[in-house]
Amino acid sequence: MIEQSKKYKIAIVAYNLDIGGLSKVILNLFSLLNKVTSIETSLLLLDDKTESKVFGGIVNFGDFTDRNSSFLNKINKYIKFKKYLKAQQFDFIIDMRYRLNPISEIFITKFLYPKAKIIYTVHSSKIETYLPKNTILTKWLYSKAYKIVCVAEANKKVVLKKHQLKNTTTIYNPIDFNDINIKSNEVVSFNFEYILAVGRIVELKQFDKLINSYSNSILPSKKVKLVIVGDGPELEKIKNKVIDLNISDNVVFEGFSNNPYKYMKNARFFILCSQYEGFGLVLAEALACGTPAISFDLVSGPSEIITHEFNGLLVENQNFEKLTKSIELLYRDEKLYTTCKSNAKSSVQKFSFEKITEEWLNLMQITIE
Repeated sequence: MIEQSKKYKIAIVAYNLDIGGLSKVILNLFSLLNKVTSIETSLLLLDDKTESKVFGGIVNFGDFTDRNSSFLNKINKYIKFKKYLKAQQFDFIIDMRYRLNPISEIFITKFLYPKAKIIYTVHSSKIETYLPKNTILTKWLYSKAYKIVCVAEANKKVVLKKHQLKNTTTIYNPIDFNDINIKSNEVVSFNFEYILAVGRIVELKQFDKLINSYSNSILPSKKVKLVIVGDGPELEKIKNKVIDLNISDNVVFEGFSNNPYKYMKNARFFILCSQYEGFGLVLAEALACGTPAISFDLVSGPSEIITHEFNGLLVENQNFEKLTKSIELLYRDEKLYTTCKSNAKSSVQKFSFEKITEEWLNLMQITIE
């Protein structure tokens, strides 16, 4: 184990903080590691739109991928990044970027990164977003990395099966109970009964199909509304769907909120119906607010958060008819609902900052008093 007296330097590398749920995961890990007194953590942003600067441990190297930038400008920024890594002599580099371009990854992995201990993260069941499809290339790039960290056991199994990377492990995304407990006590601006969905309004999240399932359920007739918290390019489309279904009085759009927890705490239950997820952080956060959850049993994520009929319901993947039935079941069956609600908060303690901090420190063999 590493000596306690050593001050550890860790860099988290990401493109930017504009990628919805991933941004929250990046900032949570940054915050988590910064709370360890023996660690000095820097967050290095490679694709930000502003000038390079340093503030609060965040180092912004500007936009590496702006197509309007000159080739020379891009090279200069990469050189600046490489020099910074060399000067700082980080003990660990945690690479949380999506990695889509094999040529770029060869350049970054083999030529930019110093001979430090590199940890690569995988945040989706679509592992090709983070690892090349070609197994030979993937092994060449990552087999000697310190670790490949997946955010769900199911993701790890896919990586092991496809690429046989034996340095793969799982560490779940953390949730900040202190932050959630404070923010969830804020008052919402309405007092009607509702179910809740939260997320960026994009095709992947399937809010349009959720609206269909809600409309087909008994909830509108019971005056139980659907509240949607989020914004995105599909917003006008789903608003028009609500009008077409004649349920405008039953669906409430709250827009983006920096505090979704107040909505989670006061909802009857929470729903996630994405096409796929890496982990499904919003499910864990809703449960941390004491609110039961319903989710499709996706390839990865929800089944490691929800225990069926214990803290919520798992629904056959992409079966929206069964989703409608599950919505009705959790609304009608008071005994089931009470069981799920009473177990919700305690069921996600394993994702606490304290627990996940311990797992990251163990991974890097850092001891603290």
